[in-house]
Amino acid sequence: MHARLSYDDPNWEAEVRKICAEIENVDGALMLALHRLMEDFGYISEPATILVAELLHLTPPQVFAVATYYHEFRTEKPAETTLMLCRGPACRIQGMVALRKTMEKLLGITVGERTADNKFAIESSGCLGICPHAPAMQIDHDLAGRVTPEELERLIAERSGVPV
Repeated sequence: MHARLSYDDPNWEAEVRKICAEIENVDGALMLALHRLMEDFGYISEPATILVAELLHLTPPQVFAVATYYHEFRTEKPAETTLMLCRGPACRIQGMVALRKTMEKLLGITVGERTADNKFAIESSGCLGICPHAPAMQIDHDLAGRVTPEELERLIAERSGVPV
């Protein structure tokens, strides 16, 4: 996900206030606000959580509880590239373990971690839903099927800026 706004921008609070003002009287305002923060900023920062709580007349723990309960919400700045491995049975049978080992070797991290420079993160999913194309993975928001360790190595090199 490539955010169009940044919490580093001095006007981020005005953007959050605008979002909340547009939806504060709508049922499900908190969920709408959190989705908008994800769309606009790429994640939900702690200061944004506190501000949303204030603007929607909630407590920060209430907002944080919702933001951390749902998998699609992030409370940390995402890596530039997120590599999502499928752990489904078809992908395990068709070579997901080799892909995981390739990622770990090339990036020096394992599932659930990100590189020190925040260029890459490795995550996993119970199933990506493209079983006929196993082993599958998701690169940011793009699905890829029948991925080989060699293709993965090339992709990582390209995204790292290393000549292939």
